[in-house]
Amino acid sequence: MTNSLTRGVHHLALTTEDMKATTEFFVDIIGMPLVHAMKVPAGLGTGPNNRGNPPYEAIRHYFFDMGNDSLLAFFEIPKGAEPAANRNAIGGMQHVAFVVTEKRFYEIEQRLKENGIEYNGPTPQLPGLIGLYFFDPNGIRMEMACQPADGENPDVMTCNTQTRAVARAELETLTDDQAWIDNMLRTLDD
Repeated sequence: MTNSLTRGVHHLALTTEDMKATTEFFVDIIGMPLVHAMKVPAGLGTGPNNRGNPPYEAIRHYFFDMGNDSLLAFFEIPKGAEPAANRNAIGGMQHVAFVVTEKRFYEIEQRLKENGIEYNGPTPQLPGLIGLYFFDPNGIRMEMACQPADGENPDVMTCNTQTRAVARAELETLTDDQAWIDNMLRTLDD
């Protein structure tokens, strides 16, 4: 099994033009409680102390509880100040997948139905994994990822970790450098 130096996601920071609609969607439909609501202090958007924040002053920055000690965050960009993102562009975010239990998976599906939100799924993904895809009010593609056999304790790594042989077959379509492949697969079991 792998031994990552990181412990998971602290927060995933996305953008919105409508914090009210975004807050309602994530709290009422997805069931992620709002845990922190603030405005970014002056000087962190365009000033010399900007540490990577969007280049706007005094914008809202809200945090929602994703579960398992992780946060989903949104910066509110002024309306019309930025173009809509292309989720398939290089450097873009294609979608974000949240792990849920089977019970929560169907609860969220029901909430999407009740609120007239279009979705795709349940869709089989990998062996033992199903997904439900939809867009949030900002046009960000979301997925609810469920491993029904895991019950109330989803084990994402076990469900998704391949054997060295299976991963090697794919990496060999990328390069024939066996030393590189061996290095990339050093943490996988046989």
